[in-house]
Parts: sequence; C-alpha cells; structure tokens
Amino acid sequence: MLFGMFRKTDPICGMKEEKGKGIHKDGNWFCNQTCIEEFEKTKRKTAKHGGCCCH
Repeated sequence: MLFGMFRKTDPICGMKEEKGKGIHKDGNWFCNQTCIEEFEKTKRKTAKHGGCCCH
C-alpha cells in the first residue's frame, strides 16, 4: 500500500495523519493540542541548552 507512505507522522506520539483530523502547525502534523504543547515544551528545553541534549 503506497497510500500511507506519504502521510505525515505526529512527532510526539507517532500517530499517522488522518485526512480531516488533527492540526497542522509549523510544517508538522499533530493528532491533538496536547501533542503540540509537548512538542513546544521539548523545543523550548532544547533551545535553552543551545540545541544539544548533553548539557
């Protein structure tokens, strides 16, 4: 099946994009608002450390 090959994946939970569902934000697809908030929290934490998780 090639149809699922081009669907985006939620970067937090890994859910595959479903047509007509979810939220597109900043070039990503999220299944719900909770995943967006978790993504933004992770992004802020990474930026605070200069982009490296090793500090």
